[in-house]
Amino acid sequence: MNRVYGKFLAVMLLSATAWWGADATDAEADELMKQAQKEFDQAEYVDAAQTALDAEHMADSVEVKANAVKLAVQSYRKANMFYREFENIDKLLTSYPSQADYSALVNRQYELADAFYEGHRDPAYYPLRWVPWLKDEDRTVEAYTKVLEHAPFADEKAAEAKLRSAVRIMENGGDLEKSLILLRGIVKDYPASEQARMAMLRLGVALASLAEYGDGDGAYNREAVQVLNEYKNKYPESSEIAFVNKKILQTRDIQSNRLYDVAKFYMKNGRDEAAQRYLSEIIRQYPDSVRADDAERLLTDMDKTYIPQPLQPALEPRVQEYEAYPMPAYSGKLLIAPQNSNGKYLLPIRDLGITKAEDEK
Repeated sequence: MNRVYGKFLAVMLLSATAWWGADATDAEADELMKQAQKEFDQAEYVDAAQTALDAEHMADSVEVKANAVKLAVQSYRKANMFYREFENIDKLLTSYPSQADYSALVNRQYELADAFYEGHRDPAYYPLRWVPWLKDEDRTVEAYTKVLEHAPFADEKAAEAKLRSAVRIMENGGDLEKSLILLRGIVKDYPASEQARMAMLRLGVALASLAEYGDGDGAYNREAVQVLNEYKNKYPESSEIAFVNKKILQTRDIQSNRLYDVAKFYMKNGRDEAAQRYLSEIIRQYPDSVRADDAERLLTDMDKTYIPQPLQPALEPRVQEYEAYPMPAYSGKLLIAPQNSNGKYLLPIRDLGITKAEDEK
């Protein structure tokens, strides 16, 4: 209580001094820094950080201000208050860059952003930090955005930061257009990286999903097919090629369905010429789509001069299939009775190892 009262009195006196017109001095800030260091040594890290930031406001010189923020950074790190640490590192980089180890601090910001991505959340209210559900919000995208402002072209770190930001935006239902911009940027700026491969795949899949809804002019659909085909050409040995092939077929189906619906709309309104044009486009550009046969039948009924195309091969399945493996045979106890129960609660079940052939006998 005495320590808290003393700190409060010191801050009030210094504030009063400033109120009456006298400038704060480094000497006054040094007194607060001594108190902050004492709190740090006593493992009162949050108090130490707050006292150090009070010293920053009191100080005259840039050097003393920067040292105060550095102590706040160390204190918040010790307290596992990573977002507060991140904010104060950002203050060092923007307000006191001449006093900062720029490279080391940027690297630390990347580490903190990675921690947010992997699930770290600061306590929402530090005195109740022991309550597991009182957690701060997800700071992943905010952290990666800020660190990229300090080091926008930091090789693979920047590429990974942009990729993780795009992924988290998609997962949280955020601004999808922003995530697409990030993914396109990775493919363009880091073409030889593993992040570019993953970004290209995610970009194609995201565009294919967008093509299913609200793609009036078909722009998303065209870009999706283009990106996925580029992926196939650039990474022919990728394990995702089978998935990509299915996704391309599904994307082409989406566009052929849209064109078919437009054709039927024109038919309903007595505009057969326009309907025939859309049906012809399906047959010409999407012969492997699920609507190709329907379009050809409809066009044949509408235009008696139309000559059907030669028999097309059977449609490929749209859903990817995976090879199934049987559970390995195991002879022994399948369920063990609780220890020290002497079989009182549950008797062990044993696999008798009877094969299917033996069972049929």
